[in-house]
Amino acid sequence: MNIRKEIKIAIQNKKYKRIDFLVTLSLIVLLIFSCIMVYSASMIGNKYGMFTGGVQVSSNYFFKKQILWAILSLLSYLFFSVIFPYRIFKEKKFYEIFAIFLAILLLLPFLQSSVNGAHSWIRIGGFTFQPSTAAQIFVIAYMALMFESRRKILIRPTSLKNILHIFAIPLFIIFLIFIQNDSGTMLITTTVVFVILLCSNMCFSNILKILKISSISFLVLMFFLLLSSLFSGKSSYRVNRFKTFINPFSGNTISDNHIVNSLISFSNGGVFGRGLGNSIQKLGYLPEAHTDFILAVTAEELGYIGVLFLILLLLIVVLKVIYTGLKSHGTFESLFSLGFASLLLIQIIINIGGVSASLPMTGVPIPFFSFGGSSMFILATTLGVIMNIHSIIKLENNR
Repeated sequence: MNIRKEIKIAIQNKKYKRIDFLVTLSLIVLLIFSCIMVYSASMIGNKYGMFTGGVQVSSNYFFKKQILWAILSLLSYLFFSVIFPYRIFKEKKFYEIFAIFLAILLLLPFLQSSVNGAHSWIRIGGFTFQPSTAAQIFVIAYMALMFESRRKILIRPTSLKNILHIFAIPLFIIFLIFIQNDSGTMLITTTVVFVILLCSNMCFSNILKILKISSISFLVLMFFLLLSSLFSGKSSYRVNRFKTFINPFSGNTISDNHIVNSLISFSNGGVFGRGLGNSIQKLGYLPEAHTDFILAVTAEELGYIGVLFLILLLLIVVLKVIYTGLKSHGTFESLFSLGFASLLLIQIIINIGGVSASLPMTGVPIPFFSFGGSSMFILATTLGVIMNIHSIIKLENNR
């Protein structure tokens, strides 16, 4: 790709004028809001090493990292929404090369220690990266490409063997996520895949075949998880989270205390909150206050008004992505947008449900808000690609 040539084309076509103002503004506000709340949630805990394994760091340790990633994410969003030609994502050679690279990244965490039993993080010095986020975007894009390139085959009844052959690469990627013991990410990815299937023009008999094999796989998975918890000598971290979901006030597990303290945060905050920086529960009561439970800290400091403001910003982004998918004329553009929208929406629902005890806690962050630079960067980049597609729809509508 010739970047200079693409910049020249973008200027000549005035693509920068077609960038969606509302989504861009919402993303900027989300990133600023994220930096503020990450600093508020971690500034005191950092002094005591609450989030760094007992190692004392400066109060703005996570804040500086979040600002850096927020700037990089915004720049990437602008580049991919205005300059980058998204048609590159429709070239099959790109996926073949990236699939090999991604498989290596998904296997690298096994060379390092696990986090809560999951091998899903790559740590190099002070830098951490979760390749499963990139894997989710890859699966969405690859499936969208297959539905466009193999449309004539998939709209008619075909054998399960043929279907599995077409989608062998995304299935292999999902399997790699599964063996990382990151069941939350795997279930989210699988759900997104089914959303894409339902949104496609795939023959219903083919969908039924996939549902049958998926149901069998799910039962086998549940049986495997049950055996692993029975023979581990003690209840697994995953089983404890389900126990907490059933009765968070039992006090039998550490997870119970986490959820109870999260609920206390919501109660303390009320409608308008205790004020920015005045959360009590972040003072050692809430684990990962800057990541998994950042919504609880936001609720305590800014109240339900602050939470509703955050949800509004996220919904603006999600609804605009859905709109892009519904208005796109191409199969790839439509399914890629709808798949990405479902990924964002599912993550938002699972995090809100987890911290409010409405769903089992899975450690899924809030998109564009929780601390996590690699995830923020990848999601912002993908949003840029979607907005690139949206700008083309604008151009077509103006003709």
